[in-house]
Amino acid sequence: MKTVLILFFICITSLSNAQFLDKLGDRAANAVERTVERRVEKETTKSTDRVLDTIVDAPKTNKKEKKKKKKKTANGNIIGGDPVENNPKSSSSKKTIGSLEEESENQVYFKRGNRIIFNDNFEKDAIGDFPAKWNTTKGGEVKKLKGFDSKFLKVTAGSITNIELTKPLPENFTVEFDLILPADHPYRRPGIGFGPKPEGMNNLIANPNSMTFDIMSAEVGNGYYELSYAEKELGYEKQKIAYKAPLNTAIKMAFEVNGKRIRLFIDRKKMVDLPTQFKPEYRKSLFFTSITSGWTETANAYFYISNLVIAETAGDERSQVMKDLMEKGSFSTNAILFNSGSATIKSGSDLILADIAAALKSTPVLKLKIVGHTDADGGEEANIELSKERANSVRNFLVQNHGIDANRFSTDGKGESSPVADNNSPVGKEQNRRVEFIKL
Repeated sequence: MKTVLILFFICITSLSNAQFLDKLGDRAANAVERTVERRVEKETTKSTDRVLDTIVDAPKTNKKEKKKKKKKTANGNIIGGDPVENNPKSSSSKKTIGSLEEESENQVYFKRGNRIIFNDNFEKDAIGDFPAKWNTTKGGEVKKLKGFDSKFLKVTAGSITNIELTKPLPENFTVEFDLILPADHPYRRPGIGFGPKPEGMNNLIANPNSMTFDIMSAEVGNGYYELSYAEKELGYEKQKIAYKAPLNTAIKMAFEVNGKRIRLFIDRKKMVDLPTQFKPEYRKSLFFTSITSGWTETANAYFYISNLVIAETAGDERSQVMKDLMEKGSFSTNAILFNSGSATIKSGSDLILADIAAALKSTPVLKLKIVGHTDADGGEEANIELSKERANSVRNFLVQNHGIDANRFSTDGKGESSPVADNNSPVGKEQNRRVEFIKL
């Protein structure tokens, strides 16, 4: 700018001294004028370019200035300027630091209890009906879903659905069920609660003496995908874990309660572990609800459940197998489940069978007679044949999956002829459908 002003005054001076230029002659005057014009044009162009550079290339200039300001310490770390993570060179040269934790197999896994006290897959309930072993405040129906063998109970929005317990849940027990969240609805929030049965609620937390869990899966707003749980001592601000549940898929939900401790497993992965929070009053009821809120999308929210199994845990199963075999000469369990009217072993039975296999491997000379038992539903002869087939299935599973020598087994079936409980009640039937292992 200074140069432009100087040239401007030169021009003024040149014009004011026209008489002097005339004396130099026309040629000299013309030469001076041409020189002045070139100088003015040149300096004006430079100044204009600098102004345009400042306007158009401002970000570029700022980056250059930042680079100039960057300094390096003796070990090469950059101080000032852009953060290191925004610098590609720095990111590529950053040393990867591995985890401090050793890679090892998780030793905590879900294990079903050894005595089933409740089991329902709605196989005997009519489609469109509400299941006989359950209660609800707001309806619900048994449904058949595409691509699934089992029937499912549809739990509707704001309803409270609970099973009929004849007495509180035991000190140590497990709960398993399949949960399906539908993809054809934008809001899904299944809730599971332990405690006194709540009445007339549209929100899972209705009683201070309850422990609750719920899964949020909602395409509402920015989307909500999480697992939440709450209990009086934890506060009603729910504890939350990021969890995006799959849709139209059977999610394997499993709770394991040992005294005051409760663990939640989802698809065999431990998600929650509370060592001291489970209280005696929580054993009074198990209930489900489809949680609603102020959003209009929640008014018709629903989900499906099936294959509910509640089992009591009586000590370590492997030691119990050997203890009963050595002291009583036999071990009996109803934790081995079969498809209805079939000898096909259902998933979830593999854990108890693994414990039996471990007991056999620990005592190589041990030989067993496997005896199947049924409840009184169906014909007597058909039940005897079914019980024999189920005993054979158990033997084959131990041989094929655990490498136990087939010569260590013999099999038999007694059908409904040796009940251990009343066949007129659902609980009694559960206990009568069992497999017995007799020491030879």
